[in-house]
Amino acid sequence: MFGSYSKQFLCKYGRHFYRPTNLLCTAVKATEEISSDSSNSSTVPYNANDEFAQSIKLKSIGKALNTYITYANENSRLMAKEKAEFELGKRHLANIMGLDPNTMTQDDIDRSIEYLFPSGLHDKNARPVMKSPEILLPKFHKLDFDEEGRPSNSLFFTLRPKFYKLLSDIGEKTKKLMKYLGKEGDSKGTSVILVGSKWFSKDKLSKHLGEVLSDELYANWVMAFDYLASLPNSSFEEEFIMGFRDSIASNNKQNTVFGTYIPKVSIDNTTKKRYVTVKTRCKATEAVATIREAGTGKYYVNGHHYSCFRSLLARECLVAPLIVADVMGKIDIEAKTTGEGGLSALPRSVRHAVALGIAALYPEKKEKLQISGLLTTDPRKKERSKVNQPGARAKWIWKRR
Repeated sequence: MFGSYSKQFLCKYGRHFYRPTNLLCTAVKATEEISSDSSNSSTVPYNANDEFAQSIKLKSIGKALNTYITYANENSRLMAKEKAEFELGKRHLANIMGLDPNTMTQDDIDRSIEYLFPSGLHDKNARPVMKSPEILLPKFHKLDFDEEGRPSNSLFFTLRPKFYKLLSDIGEKTKKLMKYLGKEGDSKGTSVILVGSKWFSKDKLSKHLGEVLSDELYANWVMAFDYLASLPNSSFEEEFIMGFRDSIASNNKQNTVFGTYIPKVSIDNTTKKRYVTVKTRCKATEAVATIREAGTGKYYVNGHHYSCFRSLLARECLVAPLIVADVMGKIDIEAKTTGEGGLSALPRSVRHAVALGIAALYPEKKEKLQISGLLTTDPRKKERSKVNQPGARAKWIWKRR
């Protein structure tokens, strides 16, 4: 009924990849036993249509298995080659930088590449990188099956098992929290504070799960998590919820930009909105600015709107950080200045404070502000006048007679 090649192939590969092939192997063995048993006088009815259908099925299964095995072997060879090249390049880089290649970490590699290949490109994807092939190359999804050829994951046939497993976990945790809402005597929890963080983006969630997600699936995921986080006792699952959120505040580390510390972000107890207070100095002028997010575009300097400045240069200087960071009309700014300030020192001190505040509230904008030079401290001071000169550098006009 089956050819010798089909029997060998099914018995060799069918158990590990596809369950029906295992059943067909059993059927082949049963047929051989029936044909070899001389004491049994009964005959198996022959059907040409069944044989033709089974042969087509075997061919399709065989092609799929051969394709999968070919792709798996090619991927393993490619990964081995790329990994060997990465290790060789890592040793060369360690030799150039004078580091130990055995203890060299990915952070050391990133700092070395940034030092050897400085770049001012805004898009970080366009900058040179040197990372492991497991990070840069697309992942090859290996199929996990048990000894009988069945998928080890019960959600295998959903095409996105990890995503639907995550939705199932969210549903179970939501049901668990709803169960203890109306009970008395248990410890009452509070809602999770989501201020200062945001949900994973669709691209980051897809990369985290290793599966391609559509906009509809991502929207369902956000709705499920929002409902879980909105429950009155959602603080019991705070670790699970915050594991899928990104912090949008720069409080986790003190980052410096040319000697200036990025200020810490605070939260208003009344409005529950984030704000930051920055103190800067330019020449003899000191400025203290308070920048609040989710604003309407208010911009006051010493109680006056910035449009009250008659100098066009001063107005352009004040709104420069808002234009570069694209936050015009999205934040509120109140600034106060002290000291003797000229036409340029006063707006420059306020501009520096506003730029630092925007970098603290929106860390993703820091790169643009830094490249534009708005985060750099200006250490210059007014130069003293010289004796027998009309100014610091000016000289008297020399006349022969």
